[in-house]
Amino acid sequence: MGMTLAELQEWPPHIKALADAASKRGDASQQAADKVQAIVDMSTWQGDAGEAARDAMKRSAARFDNAGFEALYVAMHANKAYGESQTLADDIGAFLAYAAAPPKVDINPKTNAVTPPDISGLNKEQLQKVIDKLKDLQQRVTGLVARGEMLDDSLARVLDEGTGGHTMAQKQIAEGTPEQAERDVHDVLAGTATEEQKARVQAASILSPEQIADRDAGRPVQLTRPQQQVLGQLQAQMNGMSVEDIHRAEQRLGNNKSIIGNALQMMGSNQYGYAKTELRPGAQGSTTELTTGGYDKLPTSVQEALNDKSPGFSYVSQGPGQGTAPITQGSTLGNLDRLSDVIKDGDPGFQNGTELDRRLMQRGADILHFENQNHDSHEGAADSTIQNIFSSAGRDHIVDHDMMVNPEGKRNDQFLGDLTHHQFTDGGKAAGSLMSWTHDSAHVGPGVSADQAKLSGETAHAYASYVADHKELNALPANDNQGLGQGTKTLGQLSPELVKGMAWGLAPYTAAIGGGDPAIFGSTPGFDNALDTDDAIGNGSMPQAKALFKVLSTNAEAATTLGGALYGDSVMATNHYAEAVKHSGVGEIGDLDQAGRFRGLADAGLAAGNDAQHKADTVSKEQYAKDLQRLKETAYGAITKILPIPAEAATPFGIMSDALKDSIVGKAPEPGQPANTTVPNLNPAYGQQQLLNAYAATGVLRPEQFPPNMLVPDPKHPGVMRVGTLEELRQMKGPDDRPVYEHLTSDKYHTMVNEALRRIPGDAGSAQPLIDAYNNAVKTTE
Repeated sequence: MGMTLAELQEWPPHIKALADAASKRGDASQQAADKVQAIVDMSTWQGDAGEAARDAMKRSAARFDNAGFEALYVAMHANKAYGESQTLADDIGAFLAYAAAPPKVDINPKTNAVTPPDISGLNKEQLQKVIDKLKDLQQRVTGLVARGEMLDDSLARVLDEGTGGHTMAQKQIAEGTPEQAERDVHDVLAGTATEEQKARVQAASILSPEQIADRDAGRPVQLTRPQQQVLGQLQAQMNGMSVEDIHRAEQRLGNNKSIIGNALQMMGSNQYGYAKTELRPGAQGSTTELTTGGYDKLPTSVQEALNDKSPGFSYVSQGPGQGTAPITQGSTLGNLDRLSDVIKDGDPGFQNGTELDRRLMQRGADILHFENQNHDSHEGAADSTIQNIFSSAGRDHIVDHDMMVNPEGKRNDQFLGDLTHHQFTDGGKAAGSLMSWTHDSAHVGPGVSADQAKLSGETAHAYASYVADHKELNALPANDNQGLGQGTKTLGQLSPELVKGMAWGLAPYTAAIGGGDPAIFGSTPGFDNALDTDDAIGNGSMPQAKALFKVLSTNAEAATTLGGALYGDSVMATNHYAEAVKHSGVGEIGDLDQAGRFRGLADAGLAAGNDAQHKADTVSKEQYAKDLQRLKETAYGAITKILPIPAEAATPFGIMSDALKDSIVGKAPEPGQPANTTVPNLNPAYGQQQLLNAYAATGVLRPEQFPPNMLVPDPKHPGVMRVGTLEELRQMKGPDDRPVYEHLTSDKYHTMVNEALRRIPGDAGSAQPLIDAYNNAVKTTE
């Protein structure tokens, strides 16, 4: 039996004792070396005898010094191991607590046994929760034990090197377990492995934090001896297997299926060195020689599937005027599907620009292009395979970037054109996943390096600029694969999931798209420039940004995603201006320009989304107005889910956004407003109300500085007051239960907010820049 969770929990004090003892010995040895050397330095002995004595004492000092160095080396690494063991013990404690939480599953830490609970009387949903938890617990047990084995191996190497053993450079792979690795891998691939064998093979791709850091940074990854042996065996034994055999072996592994996908990624990458193993049955891995991974180390059948240029099918004419029909040829598509399944079951952390992902993605792109060239862009013959490729190899974000941005930094219009001019059987969901990931890596921060943010920004800029440049995406031909016309559809109708993926991926970049100031919204590396010129941003025409938002807003969910992001940008710009006024009495007028511009872009996009929803419908003006208001409220309510608001800023941002909500979202359009129209200009009173509420939220104006009965309490934030809307003030009642404001008109309300705003001296008392920027932004640009 291998290590148990109970044993691993007991390790920290023992490793700490080892570290302390080694440290004391190291200090003592080095002190002894210093004393002996001091005697040598002070000696006045003459002649041969004196020289001999000095030489002997120098050698003695050197031995003490070397012993001290070795002991301190052990102490340093043992202290590091102590920290890792403590983290592991804490994780085991948390794991056992998680197991004990409902639905409770018994874990015996002395045997690692996972005991299923009594499932009698459970309904289908409760039973599924138990099943899911059991699978999760089994995988986590394997991972925790694997971490313990790696820690044990690492500490053993340190003790070996620190007590006079061979260095890593001298032995590369020392006494590993080649026999066990060969047997374990053989049984895993044959489907006869025990759980312990699966766990040992699984451990080859369970990396330590240091190994993960090297992997993610693109540096060579130093594998442990057991990892090197197992990976060498996987590479050798899978070499002659067909793709179908590899897939079958993977499917038999159940909760350990990731073994195969991870192994393919590792053996195909030059980041990993592993035991060189002959390509013959029963061969054991070398204990002295490593081989470096690479595309040529992948199984022959995998290379053949990726090197093949055939689409795997052809189109055969059905006769004059009858179009064509696809005919499948060979096992090409089947092998690509199986390979995609295997990769998808692996850990996406290993998908870091690997040649395996790159070649597979290119196969998918080529087959998609073949379909489109043959007028099979309406749910094409190989769509299911293409989608499978996109959802597996597409998890490699470096590859996604390189598919859309070529080495010279130019946009890959062929690939982007094929994606956007094709109606997929999944609605574009897999294609959308190639873009949606840019949402989570737009800004440098925890878990996002500068290189990753740049990669994300360049990818987002590529697909955003492509959509902005191709206005025909609002009227795409909707033909079936027989060439029969089906009219036109917008991109949002043709590929709703693709549009949703794009919108989600672009949400953190809406400020950059609209010319926002990075000092307010944060830098977005790779997306450094707006889509429009400075002049176009300044005058609000912004043809590129408006074209982009118009296309993506043809899906209601995408419209609310982008609208929510833009509303959030408007709130941040307004807040930035108000904070500046609070601290120095003045703010940058450009902040108000941005606040109005982003609010206008949001309203225009949501109106376009509402128009697209009702384009083919007969809808009453009242229903149109209600639907538009619903879209605006949904978008505004999703701001904090869409934009990456830092935790420390969440509360003040929430107060500000709630204060500005009624100013920005406003009331539903008048029932008499035409159902398909441009967005009207901003009511000046509502622009002033937005700025006044910002001043109230930031404390620029105290409650007593507002006219009486103008503020109303914010129900979400006790003690916080905001400027009441026209409707709220009309409904306000005094102590005598009579209306405070009788016959309050829009003009009189405008006078009230204007007088309140004029209490701020200078330019800070004017909201005109915000109003003008809004009005320019909502103008239609053809």
